[in-house]
Amino acid sequence: MVLNSLDKMIHLQKNTANIRNICVLAHVDHGKTTLTDCLLSSNGVISSRLAGKLRYMDSREDEQVRGITMKSSAISLHYAKDNEEYLINLIDSPGHVDFSSEVSTAVRICDGCIIVVDAVEGVCPQTQAVLRQAWLENIRPVLVINKIDRLIVELKFTPQEAYSHLKNILEQINALTGTLFTSKVLEERAERETESQVNPNTDPGEQVYDWSTGLEDTDDSHLYFSPDQGNVVFTSAIDGWGFGVEHFAKIYSQKIGIKKEVLLKTLWGDYYISMKAKKIMKVDQAKGRKPLFVQLILENIWSLYDAVLKKPLTQEEIAQRRERARQRHAEKRAATQGQARTEPPQDGSALDTSPKGEEPKGDEHQVESMTLKSVPQEGNNQESFIAFARVFSGVARRGKKIFVLGPKYSPVEFLRRVPLGFSAPLDDLPPVPHMACCTLENLYLLMGRELEGLEEVPPGNVLGIGGLQDFVLKSATLCSMPSCPPFIPLNFEATPIVRVAVEPKHPSEMPQLVKGMKLLNQADPCVQILIQETGEHVLVTAGEVHLQRCLDDLKDRFAKIQISVSEPIIPFRETITKPPKVDMVNEEIGKQQKVAVIHQTKEDQSKIPEGIQVDSDGLITITTPNKLATLSVRALPLPEEVTQILEENSDLIRSMEQLTSSLNEDRHTQMIHQKTQEKIYEFKGKLEQYLTGRKWRNTVDQIWSFGPRKCGPNILVNKSEDFQDSVWTGPAIKASKEASRYRDLGNSIVSGFQLATLSGPMCEEPLMGVCFVLEKWDLSKFEEQGASDKHSEEQRDVVQDEQGEEEACSGGGENPGFQDGSSEPLEKKTSQKGEASLTDCYGPFSGQLIATMKEACRYALQVKPQRLMAAMYTCDIMTTSDVLGRVYAVLSKREGRVLQEEMKEGTDMFTIKAVLPVAESFGFADEIRKRTSGLASPQLVFSHWEIIPSDPFWVPTTEEEYLHFGEKADSENQARKYMNAVRKRKGLYVEEKIVEHAEKQRTLSKNK
Repeated sequence: MVLNSLDKMIHLQKNTANIRNICVLAHVDHGKTTLTDCLLSSNGVISSRLAGKLRYMDSREDEQVRGITMKSSAISLHYAKDNEEYLINLIDSPGHVDFSSEVSTAVRICDGCIIVVDAVEGVCPQTQAVLRQAWLENIRPVLVINKIDRLIVELKFTPQEAYSHLKNILEQINALTGTLFTSKVLEERAERETESQVNPNTDPGEQVYDWSTGLEDTDDSHLYFSPDQGNVVFTSAIDGWGFGVEHFAKIYSQKIGIKKEVLLKTLWGDYYISMKAKKIMKVDQAKGRKPLFVQLILENIWSLYDAVLKKPLTQEEIAQRRERARQRHAEKRAATQGQARTEPPQDGSALDTSPKGEEPKGDEHQVESMTLKSVPQEGNNQESFIAFARVFSGVARRGKKIFVLGPKYSPVEFLRRVPLGFSAPLDDLPPVPHMACCTLENLYLLMGRELEGLEEVPPGNVLGIGGLQDFVLKSATLCSMPSCPPFIPLNFEATPIVRVAVEPKHPSEMPQLVKGMKLLNQADPCVQILIQETGEHVLVTAGEVHLQRCLDDLKDRFAKIQISVSEPIIPFRETITKPPKVDMVNEEIGKQQKVAVIHQTKEDQSKIPEGIQVDSDGLITITTPNKLATLSVRALPLPEEVTQILEENSDLIRSMEQLTSSLNEDRHTQMIHQKTQEKIYEFKGKLEQYLTGRKWRNTVDQIWSFGPRKCGPNILVNKSEDFQDSVWTGPAIKASKEASRYRDLGNSIVSGFQLATLSGPMCEEPLMGVCFVLEKWDLSKFEEQGASDKHSEEQRDVVQDEQGEEEACSGGGENPGFQDGSSEPLEKKTSQKGEASLTDCYGPFSGQLIATMKEACRYALQVKPQRLMAAMYTCDIMTTSDVLGRVYAVLSKREGRVLQEEMKEGTDMFTIKAVLPVAESFGFADEIRKRTSGLASPQLVFSHWEIIPSDPFWVPTTEEEYLHFGEKADSENQARKYMNAVRKRKGLYVEEKIVEHAEKQRTLSKNK
């Protein structure tokens, strides 16, 4: 094993055909970093004795303390085989679900991946996630089944049991791959069908429906994992050994005399060997035959572990063995020293790398274009940003001028801004959105914890780039020409959901905090930085561990100041539901109870101010303060499926909104893209599919706006006859001369709806799944007022004209300039009077409409049964049967709900799938580990929003409820608890009962 110089690495970088960019992916604690350590030790970077203990790629202090990887890190290794030398750029990625964004960045710049699976735990939730990410990025996976030693030492399996267990794991992973393949084929088929519907070329008589899905014709055999294909490796990284079937095929082909190719196909599977006939046959289980894999491979490994672990040696035997080993070592050392004197050193056949070396000499050939994928990541030695990148074409050189293209950059926009197009001189370009120009300052070879400077990097290599912190936000494409379209943005598995407000301990250090948060936002692909309306700086992260890492980074690396962090800001949503059919004691609401409920609703209605009419079915009629316009609004709960569709298509709704706004402003925009149009039709069709029935008739065509922020999961439906407007078609008005006035007033109505959906009446949280129907919009008084204003203006004009004529007659035309000069002030006066009549003492009429619409929406919500919606995590827990009860206890204490429980075949491990409110999740992982002595560890991923069934305003109204809950009804109400906590945080009024006269409880001892 010989360490190469940096020159050797640069020489290997130039042979693009022999470069392999590989990332290591797995569930948390399945042994990625330990496996990487073994590969590094084979390369001489670390000692083989320290492999697995050192965790070389975990260079951060908190990674070493927690024992998990948090940041992807890369290293270049050298591997020689059959006189061919390869450069392997290995990237170690995190397995914890909070850091799945790091996995996305690593997968994007790689060509292949090693998927590591624990032989005991098998396929876990994150294994499925990384397999899906590898599939989406179209990279070749290799399966490594790690921790085989645990089957021997911990589970005490026999070789036969271990074989069937490994077979199960392989089948599960292949089933997952099959699912991904099937979904891809079906998607392609669906796309072909839609295309044929759009472009029907054949005659109706020639069309024949094809029932086959295309699965039968497509060859998918190369996708699956099988040891005989060479894409499955069995290892024990902690003990430093691993093998593929081909290794044993080579050994046994010489020993038994059977061809290597035959052994390759039969070493895995139900085959056995007949030593007499020297033939391999299909296994017959009835005769108790052992498969070849068990007989030739596993039994040997088991016997080796038995020899090492089970048979205790006497002191004399130990001393003899030590002496023998010492002699062997001395002989080997003497032999190597003798060789070193006579021969020059040979290149190692294992992987080789160079932590140190000389500066390279740059190759001076020209580059046409160069594209990189850049993901910022902190440099460890110096406090500077190093972009994590890959050269896809061309050569990256130091000092080269280059364009930084953001994910939203469009070459079409460049052509629109630059008249000369791409032939324009690149030195003096006008500003183009999402495009910047910079110079490549420093190029680095990534060596785990160290960086080596480079002058140039050929295509196909992974590298670090310094000096991009002012140009790249989270990811970008670098190119020498602006004509290159950027790579599509990364797709992240985890959604940031955990929010905290951050402020400095000393207010004077606020600028450092702002700068530090900006740097953190650049460094982490998944974090979000917000400044709320209240002025708070908010940090949004993917989970508790991710939050802790971000806060540590902010304190120690980016801001370098003491910060104070708020309690987690838990997001909620407000909604309404259908009136309940049973009361709180599960009794059907009958006539007597209805009376009680009506009394309660009357009390509720008394809270609504005078002048607002409320119908029995919840229609709110409200008039603007100047009594010129009347609005009638009703609130309805949307079906769950519709809310889900609106959430999924928020980007499409946003693009629709941009299109309609540009049409309203009479701007001639480019034609809408055909695919976008198809998506809009499909979206509309889905809405029509679920909004059926008498109540929802023609609703989809009458959708006026979505909210909040014009792309949320609430809709405004316009059913008024005077003014028809729709998101699908734009405004359509009967009287064309009133178009602009109606449009402006319509915008005010929409703005009121947006404000109402942004902060609901319960605790100022956004609404979700609510449909507001504008039943009536009466502007007759406003039009009358407008007509009377016009009439009075005309009369004033007539009077002014008469006065002007009289003055002209009396003046005898001596001063004709005076008349022209006085006409302008007269016009201004009249126009000001006209505006004043519309504005009056209540402010502008458009503002009154906004406020009135907002109030109408709020009251329409309050007359319906209101509910809070909580954000929910899906929680995957792997645990042993001993501590199952304790896991259930922690889940039930935190309002969790178990969905599924499965036992892993062949082990005593249980997989529990549950849902847990985000509000109850803080400290959940720590508590479950403490209660189960570390035997259970949960994985939390944001899943969906769920209605909390309890009514936050509930009070007992029936006799049964009084009997069950008591007169005070002060038992725990989860929804009220959450609502009051949010109201307190926001500084809103909280209705709390204060005990005035507590009942004194006498104890037995006092009564004696």
